[in-house]
Amino acid sequence: MTSEQVRLILTLLTVVVGACLVGCAGRGPDPASIAPYGSRQVWAVVPLRNESGSRFADSYRIADRLAWEFEEIQGIDVLPVNRVLQAMQAMGLQAVTSREDALALREVLGVDGLIVGSITAYDPYDPLRLGLSLDLYTGTRAARAPLDIRGLSWAPTSDAAGIQRDTLYRDGQPVATVSGVFTASSPAVKERIEAYAEDRGTFSNEVHHQRLITIDMNLYTEFVSHEIGSQLIWAEWQRSARETAQSATQQRADAQQPPASP
Repeated sequence: MTSEQVRLILTLLTVVVGACLVGCAGRGPDPASIAPYGSRQVWAVVPLRNESGSRFADSYRIADRLAWEFEEIQGIDVLPVNRVLQAMQAMGLQAVTSREDALALREVLGVDGLIVGSITAYDPYDPLRLGLSLDLYTGTRAARAPLDIRGLSWAPTSDAAGIQRDTLYRDGQPVATVSGVFTASSPAVKERIEAYAEDRGTFSNEVHHQRLITIDMNLYTEFVSHEIGSQLIWAEWQRSARETAQSATQQRADAQQPPASP
């Protein structure tokens, strides 16, 4: 990485942080709308494991919603969730329950990033409550051609369902992990809903729209997916900044090394 590339990344990160501090004082990080990568990435979302204890939690619908949210991030393309299901069937997986499963599925799909997670809380009654936990596995895209899953038959599966990047991937650990439980009656969540509802929807009355989000589980799921997805992208910005700083420090150290004796 050249010094000009380092400078460009740090400048862009400064702009993002500055916008967050100005526009979201007291609200936490501003939802990221651009990925912190040098090239376009392809991600996939695995249907979430239902660990909430509620039979009403729809892991596939929530995964679809998360995929839509990440698709909206500039610099990221997302495979349809049914493509992920097809690949899991081809591998004989009903659910991704281990690090090994996640890494193998990421390689089969040939994607840059794989989102694996669980529904940790789900209550569709007032006050609405939804908890999600997400892990992001990344690495160099598989060199070999990914498995062609376009012609595979599909059938539903059960609902059971700073460190350098190369070091993280070699050890098979997720590069980013985010989680949260969002209860609609919480003052902090209400404040985030107010920010989220602004300029969204077709309702002329913003207060009415905000109220709908707190009583309609589908709308509330969209809100939570947006919030947790933004947290993940923000975590990736922070990781990218750490790696960029480490790279710049190493370049300066290398430049200061005396030339080797002949």
